[in-house]
Amino acid sequence: ASMPPTLTTSSPRTSSLCPRRPRRPARPRRLSRRLRPRSIIFSKMCGRYTLHANKKALAEAIALALPEDYEPNYNIGPGRETLSIATRDKMQPVAKMMHWGLRTPQNFHINARIESADTTPRFRESWHAHRCLLPANGFYEWYQDGITKQPYYIYPPQDTLHYFAGLWFPPTGYESPPSFVILTTKANTSIRSIHERMPVILKQVSQVSWLDGTLKTREVQSLASKVLLEKHTVSRRVNSVQNEDSRLIEATTPLTDGQMMFF
Repeated sequence: ASMPPTLTTSSPRTSSLCPRRPRRPARPRRLSRRLRPRSIIFSKMCGRYTLHANKKALAEAIALALPEDYEPNYNIGPGRETLSIATRDKMQPVAKMMHWGLRTPQNFHINARIESADTTPRFRESWHAHRCLLPANGFYEWYQDGITKQPYYIYPPQDTLHYFAGLWFPPTGYESPPSFVILTTKANTSIRSIHERMPVILKQVSQVSWLDGTLKTREVQSLASKVLLEKHTVSRRVNSVQNEDSRLIEATTPLTDGQMMFF
């Protein structure tokens, strides 16, 4: 008699009746601190401002000679070079071009809080030895309602020149310019409906005492809280630092915003 056919069985791992379980996707590996991208620290304050006075008017207003490379700008952003008034060793002030933003191994700072700048290690030395003023015609701030971000232009009455309080830092290389950060404080009643922070703005009578280091934190905060400001909505064209023309500060509505008319 013939032998019955031999039945072969497959391993459960290879049998078509018992397919392999799909492997779980591998978890993404966390980057080491060395490989993680540097973060940019933008304090809760505007990151754009204007200085559009012409050279003659500006030189007369600050009573100082201007650098040759000064140019009016309606959209000054972090990383740009702009005009600063500073002293070295608290002597005679000079006007010079400085780089907006302090680069550290981990971050890029554009602002410092007035409430803690005198004790924060990265700002403490400059608070005591390297104060500066940033002439400005106005600044931009974005109101956020959770859906959209509406830019505002904020400026002093009669569009007069005003001055942000800042801290500057000596250059790290032979050809690199000094850098600065702008001090911020709680927004006063003029713009509190738009944003909770604002740049520290000093009137001309307080500038000398700021630069020579005699103006203290509480005094600075008190002066900034009394500054009167006006505001109006502007085009979303200001969102791009590539736009630098005078139309950026013109009052607009959603119906007249050149950026929104394309939608």
